[in-house]
Amino acid sequence: MRHTTQGCPVRAAALVFALSLLAALCLLSGCAGVAVKPVPLERRFNALDRTAINSSEPSALTIAFLKQRDLDAQWRDDPEGLIQRLDDKFHADPGIGTLFALVELSHLQAKRLAAEPDRAAAYDLSCAVYAYLFLFDPKVAPPEGTLRPNARLAAEFHNRSLSRYVLYARTRELRFSPGDRLPMASGALELRSRVVDLPFAPDEFSQILLSFSYEVTGLDVTYSVPGLGVPLILERDPSGKPDSDPARRFLPRIRQVLAATLFLRVDTGHATDADGQRVRACTLEVHDPMRTDSTRVNGYTVPLETDTTTPLAWMAAHAPSPQGIKGLMDPAALQGVQGLYMLQPYEKDKIPVVFVHGLISSPLTWIPMLNGLMGDPELRRRYQFWYFSYPTGNPVLYSASLLRQSLESARLICDPQGDSPAFSNMLIVGHSMGGLLAKAMVQDPGDRLWNALTTLPPSQLKAAQDVRDLVEKIFFFRPLPFVSEAVFISSPHRGSEMALGTIGAIGKALVTLPFTLARASATLLATLSGLGHKLHLDGLPTGIDSLSPKNPMLKIMADTPVAVPFHSIIGNEAKAGVAGGTDGVVPYWSSHLDGARSELIVKSGHGAHEHPLAIREVRRIMLEHAANPPR
Repeated sequence: MRHTTQGCPVRAAALVFALSLLAALCLLSGCAGVAVKPVPLERRFNALDRTAINSSEPSALTIAFLKQRDLDAQWRDDPEGLIQRLDDKFHADPGIGTLFALVELSHLQAKRLAAEPDRAAAYDLSCAVYAYLFLFDPKVAPPEGTLRPNARLAAEFHNRSLSRYVLYARTRELRFSPGDRLPMASGALELRSRVVDLPFAPDEFSQILLSFSYEVTGLDVTYSVPGLGVPLILERDPSGKPDSDPARRFLPRIRQVLAATLFLRVDTGHATDADGQRVRACTLEVHDPMRTDSTRVNGYTVPLETDTTTPLAWMAAHAPSPQGIKGLMDPAALQGVQGLYMLQPYEKDKIPVVFVHGLISSPLTWIPMLNGLMGDPELRRRYQFWYFSYPTGNPVLYSASLLRQSLESARLICDPQGDSPAFSNMLIVGHSMGGLLAKAMVQDPGDRLWNALTTLPPSQLKAAQDVRDLVEKIFFFRPLPFVSEAVFISSPHRGSEMALGTIGAIGKALVTLPFTLARASATLLATLSGLGHKLHLDGLPTGIDSLSPKNPMLKIMADTPVAVPFHSIIGNEAKAGVAGGTDGVVPYWSSHLDGARSELIVKSGHGAHEHPLAIREVRRIMLEHAANPPR
């Protein structure tokens, strides 16, 4: 027998009631099918990492903020109206959630308005200001001892938006003069002042570039420190600029490049002008990372975003082409650029570290080393970086005399009273032939070099003044009193057999010594020969001759004690840490010196000065040198 609801009003009513109740429950619960499902961690992390920086949508945090307040539709339909509405809300009732939403939405709106630079710039500046307030406004500060949420993300928004605004300002040729008003999406910034902590006046720079706009190639490591601000490349053309500071004669007379960081300091309070517009005061600061790597804001020590690699690479890429071959073959051609140079103006309280390049090379060979050392904030704080440029075709002892004269001139100009502890703690670093020049700064060979040339006592030499001066400079010298430590890298203290072979013979045949040096040496040799004294040399050796293991003067210098603590860094093509072998140019028996305070052998060819472990070793030596001066 079949049962139906027909004819049974009670059952029918009960069924209708049950179905109605079920429908009501579904409506109350939303019947949305809420569930969870497993996903790969990376997929979930990628979703959580999405922000306005790396996508066209706000972060999950800002989306939640909008949805909770039923503002997501207005964000889609009227983003500028929503940003104004949130700005009004923040100023009426400051909240960190509102402020972070303003940061992200302003950043997104600036990107959307890329085709309208003036409007986009207003939102970029707004984003930078909102991010600054997020970090430092005491009205939204977290409880003491609590980390501020999203602080690093806010710093990234600030830096990126400020960077885009700086690019915009360059295209509009904005001068950023005190009193200028810079429009924001809501209100304006008024520039109260400019603070420039640089060794040169702002109007001396011919170009101001963003480090973020360039990618470095050719260097293994980029040294940048996360912080707040925009890293800059500043380019200065010194030609034709008179300078009252005599120490600046040691600055390169070609393009000079400096690193800097632009920092925007914003008042957390604001005023309302006669038009009802909110106006915040700000200060535009430019800091030199060679002098400082942080600033103070509302009681906080704030690290500055710094990049020392990109400006250094820019300098190297735009420097005149290396002329190592020309300096070997025709030393006279480079006499105009030889000498001692400072990467930045002299600073009395910083220790000079002087780099001397090797044969067939130029100062550009030190770029990887300088990159590694200048990337260290402590070394930037304690040291100033100098280099010596010279044509390597000249005799080693003659080039050493030029280095000695340059350093003595720097002492006379920069520290005439000899009362600078930093200057008197100079460190010198030489690679290859440059190590021989560096070593000559801290040796006293007595009269042995002269005796290796002739049997005539120097006091009996009868010659023109320029010849006697040359003899005095080349053959007779004492340790410089202000050089207190030395580093020799791949240095041929006892020569290189390469100088004896075909390569050495060809090189020697092609070398033309400068006329004045050749004339003076010829006069000297003729004078000695005419007096009937025995000569131990046929003529003045070239740079290649100087490196011959048979060169008696090289042997004398190898046996002469080094008057200061010194370190050796040696290349071995076969294996690190193993004494013996060769770097392909200089064998271990030549590069090793007894008495070294330390000796590091790296697996490397002759370019050991570019090896990362060699760079770390020089860094270690410099840190110890600064902390515990040898004397």
